[in-house]
Amino acid sequence: MASILSALSVGSTISLKVDGTAQEFIIVHQGNPDSALYDASCDGTWLMMKDLHTKRLWGSSNKYGSSGIHTWLNENFLPLLDSTVQAQVKTVKIPYLEDAVLHSAADGLETRIFLLSAYELGWTSEDKTGMTADGKCLKYFEGFSTADTRRIASLNGTPTWYWTRSPYAEESKSVWIVSSTSGDCTYREASSSYGIRPILILPSSLLVDDSGNLQPNTAPTITSPSGTNGTNLGIRNTPFVLEYTATDPEGADVTLTEQLDTQTTRTLTAASGAPQHFGAVNDSKTFLQLANGSHTLKVTASDGMASSSLSLLFTRAATSASLTMVQPIVASSPISVAALTVGGTIPADADYRVEVTNNALDPEPVWQDATAAVREGHNILFDNKDAEKSPAFNFRIQVARGTSGTGGFISSITGAFQ
Repeated sequence: MASILSALSVGSTISLKVDGTAQEFIIVHQGNPDSALYDASCDGTWLMMKDLHTKRLWGSSNKYGSSGIHTWLNENFLPLLDSTVQAQVKTVKIPYLEDAVLHSAADGLETRIFLLSAYELGWTSEDKTGMTADGKCLKYFEGFSTADTRRIASLNGTPTWYWTRSPYAEESKSVWIVSSTSGDCTYREASSSYGIRPILILPSSLLVDDSGNLQPNTAPTITSPSGTNGTNLGIRNTPFVLEYTATDPEGADVTLTEQLDTQTTRTLTAASGAPQHFGAVNDSKTFLQLANGSHTLKVTASDGMASSSLSLLFTRAATSASLTMVQPIVASSPISVAALTVGGTIPADADYRVEVTNNALDPEPVWQDATAAVREGHNILFDNKDAEKSPAFNFRIQVARGTSGTGGFISSITGAFQ
């Protein structure tokens, strides 16, 4: 049974192919070691090659950012990984020292394959003179002594000294290295040749099978009780509920993007498998602004590495509309006259009716026909003089297409009363 990478314990191993041959990698940390030092991109599963890959020169000086080993790891070692793994290796920003200045967080060194620092391996400046803080001890190395044989690594079966990325602070050409006999550290000139122990970070949401082999990431799936991709929902003239569910096979959270036609209407992050509804078509204001005709609803779900989408169609063919105020406007004295302007286009043969009331809060308001006054731009004189409760103004408009079938629209309603 496959397991999610984040569920594996620090110290366990997984298998990755390097140059076509399966190699063990140790999980040395889960998550971001220290958000003050490490960019958010470093949040993931940290993997260290169990054995050394080769021996190489580090560089001509102890500046890791411009070193030959940094270039070689990213341009020569990375392509040796299986293509499936290459696609998943994160681009991260790691802390590094240059000319005694620590570059960290967003100012860190952008890389995909790198070497561990002396601090990440468990040493500090209290252990060694000439060592400067350039990272945080990774979980795997917590509790290691200064000289600890668990740090030892082999090349072709032979324990071999290997490089860190940490410069020796008291010389411009020396770098800290790990001993092949004691697991302690010392420093050597960067122009020397020592072992290379590559490090990489993978997304924690990836799956690993029972044999420790990384499984390819699978895009989230989107399902809806309303239909599959391309389904036509038919004519919808009122707001409606469109339910859908995005599920990530690896269980990762998903980023959902909802689009109405070509416009993004909502973006959110949701748990895998959590039911959702398409916001725009369930919102009365947004829906009423839609023109008649065909519309496309599209949901895209991404797990950060792969995405999928679901598109559904519907047609709006509204031939009538009714409008009123949910909350009447309360007045401090009786309302005797009003003016109302309906902006937009109302066809001459439309079935059009405008009514107003000056006792809108009463159980049975008196509605007065104001259609002619509104069409002609005249003031409306109220026939009703009574209000059981406080005087309050409201209107209601009903309009439908006439026999010609000519459409129209209402863009605004303005007015005043006294």
